[in-house]
Amino acid sequence: MDAAIEEMPVPGLEEAFRFHMDFNPTALVGRLATGGQRAILPLVGGRIEGDKLNARLVSGSETHLSRLDGVTTIEAVYLVEAEDGSIIRIVGTGCRAEGRSGDFDGARMTIMFEVDEGSAHSWLATRAFVAERPSDSDLLTIAQIV
Repeated sequence: MDAAIEEMPVPGLEEAFRFHMDFNPTALVGRLATGGQRAILPLVGGRIEGDKLNARLVSGSETHLSRLDGVTTIEAVYLVEAEDGSIIRIVGTGCRAEGRSGDFDGARMTIMFEVDEGSAHSWLATRAFVAERPSDSDLLTIAQIV
């Protein structure tokens, strides 16, 4: 094994935020000619709570593609407004694979934040985050990679 790889620190996770989501009914695009089924999950409300960020949902949705192999890919875009008025765009990509992810049943995503450089929350854009939401839950737990 390469010595540089052996010396790499092992990353950890630190819970950063809890995102409580209120979804509208799913809009089905239907079965695609290229295979799989597309669905849009619009959000109608929600809030982020954490030590370093409290915000309310302005708009957002998740796009799910249920593939023929049983895996569902997820593309998510959420727009939130922090308590100080800062607008923050959150982008997530990941997948859901019931019964295929060991002991976890639900969605897992990588998360990126876009924030105005003058905002008190601009630090979000320079950190790495992951998130998970158990099946049948409206709570997305976002953790910072440390």
